[in-house]
Amino acid sequence: MKKQFMRAKQIANQSIGRAEKTEISDKLQQIEKKSEAAKKSLSTVVKVFVPYINGTGVDKEKRLRKNHASHLGQSLQDCTANLPSDSVLKSVVMDLGTALNEVGKLQVNAEANIDEDVVIPISNVLENDGAAKAKKRLSGARLDMDSAKSRLNKEKERSSGSVNMVKLKTLNDEYENNEKIFNQAQDGLAIEHLQFLSNETMVASSVLNFVDHQMLYLKEAIAVYEAFRPSIQKSIEQSPRKKVFGVTLTEHLQTFKREIAVVLEECIKYITENAMETEGLFRITGSASQMKLLRAAYDGVGSIESILDERDFIPGIHSIAGTLKQYLRELPEPLMTHEFYDEWIDAAKITDPQERLQELWRVNRSLPKENYENLKFLITFLATLAENAEINKMSSSNLALVMAPNLLQSSLQGLESPTSQVHFNEITSAVQSLIDHCEWFFQEDCV
Repeated sequence: MKKQFMRAKQIANQSIGRAEKTEISDKLQQIEKKSEAAKKSLSTVVKVFVPYINGTGVDKEKRLRKNHASHLGQSLQDCTANLPSDSVLKSVVMDLGTALNEVGKLQVNAEANIDEDVVIPISNVLENDGAAKAKKRLSGARLDMDSAKSRLNKEKERSSGSVNMVKLKTLNDEYENNEKIFNQAQDGLAIEHLQFLSNETMVASSVLNFVDHQMLYLKEAIAVYEAFRPSIQKSIEQSPRKKVFGVTLTEHLQTFKREIAVVLEECIKYITENAMETEGLFRITGSASQMKLLRAAYDGVGSIESILDERDFIPGIHSIAGTLKQYLRELPEPLMTHEFYDEWIDAAKITDPQERLQELWRVNRSLPKENYENLKFLITFLATLAENAEINKMSSSNLALVMAPNLLQSSLQGLESPTSQVHFNEITSAVQSLIDHCEWFFQEDCV
């Protein structure tokens, strides 16, 4: 009790400048500064890691309930409940959900390992640090020493003439004893700081453990996705529901296992059966809403047969024709190809009729097989349509005017290309020649 009173009195005197305060040694201050900086950094490391691994000291079941990948995987699987069994989206999302569940388990294992090999060891270093207690002991020892020194100095001043040697000796012994305790306390604090700093390599190894666990988790997670990717890709490739518009002719034919594009075949079949004598085919604009519906049917189910069978939906023939033109216009590579654009133009510019036809025939036969077959199918139809020109008012020249820009464009800017506009007459002339001389251009293939 007396010691506590003396310490409190010494603190009060030091705070108002009535008593000296012994400074800690420079060496200890340097060690302490370095140690405190390390502690602050480690504390921050732990604070950052704990939320990253969803808490420390948590069992795997609780971690799994908090895991984002597992939550996402389960949510994806749940949301497919109302999708039909043959839906490609159902198959793909179910596979992804299963993959995410597996990745979630891997992530939980990684979190538990990081907790055990990184967070807990670093936390133990911080918790087992004895510097705080040592610093408290040093603070008390310093107060005791400074207090003893103050009492000794006061006694010396008070005794001046008649020195009480016994009391002075007692106070001096007390001071020296407290000084010894103070020095020991300084050494004790230095030892604690140095011992803390000696853990630096171990802590660094813990950080390396984090890297190793993360690498293993990422490697295993990638392996999971790699295992599921072929199944997901197969589901997509085997899906009958593929976009039709804006897809290359080659990809479309391969996907639907066809020789003639479905839009060409179905639209031409419908027109042939219902409207070969309709005036202004391909020239008169169809209904925008009907054309959107027809396009959506192609992109949604790959055919318009289902909606054509609906009794309450009878599309205008011009909407069917407009849909066919739109399909040709949106092909990434036009039916007569970017590659042969210049050759078509050069051939159309030849003034000698026979030489011109021969060169057009050569370019036509140079087209890739799928382009040639689909162009043949279209031109054959247009030639038949032109035979009814007296009734439908669509001669070969009229058909060429409305169809040519959809069949051949420059690769620069499509229909808006200045090159295509400059060569409009040549493009139209080439297409008209194909229609007028269909049987010769396609020989026995033409009917």
